[in-house]
Amino acid sequence: MRLVQGATPFLLALLLQVIFGMSPFEAGLLTCMAAIGALAMKSAAPPILRRFGFRTVLWVNGVIVSIMFLLYAVFEPTTPRWIMITLLLAGGFFRSLQFTSLNGLSYADIEQPQMSRATSMSQMAQQLVQSIGVGLAATMLHLFTTMQGETTLSASSVANTFIALGAISFLSLPFFLRLPRDAGDGMNRRP
Repeated sequence: MRLVQGATPFLLALLLQVIFGMSPFEAGLLTCMAAIGALAMKSAAPPILRRFGFRTVLWVNGVIVSIMFLLYAVFEPTTPRWIMITLLLAGGFFRSLQFTSLNGLSYADIEQPQMSRATSMSQMAQQLVQSIGVGLAATMLHLFTTMQGETTLSASSVANTFIALGAISFLSLPFFLRLPRDAGDGMNRRP
């Protein structure tokens, strides 16, 4: 899931600026909507996790996040901005909920004396996986462009990459289903 999420800002910037011809400012304003969605989630995460638990949130939200990747593939230059804004806000909200849930659960069984080392290791792993995600997206873009016999980046190459990444993100879902129902319940004071 983290692998795919790292590629999103990279792909959105390419799509909006290179393919749709938006200025960096306009593309930045649109992609900023994902950040606003992520900020809105921060206060919503604790009650959601208390109500449904980590396992359910990671699985159900994982499905939603994967679908959001697929929906980005339908963006076209003629797509109304309000639809883009809505999908980017929602995508940012649900991606952030997934990150927050994964981060919280990763520290559930760590004792306080090991917390500093665990945090350093987790942050390093997250950055590495996100970088690999950008590399994977770039490789897919190249493959789709080449397979279509094109020499320059096209909307269909970017759309196909979003679809492929959305499909890859579905591969993480079985891992969330294998979690115990009470995984992380002690952290979020879930009864």
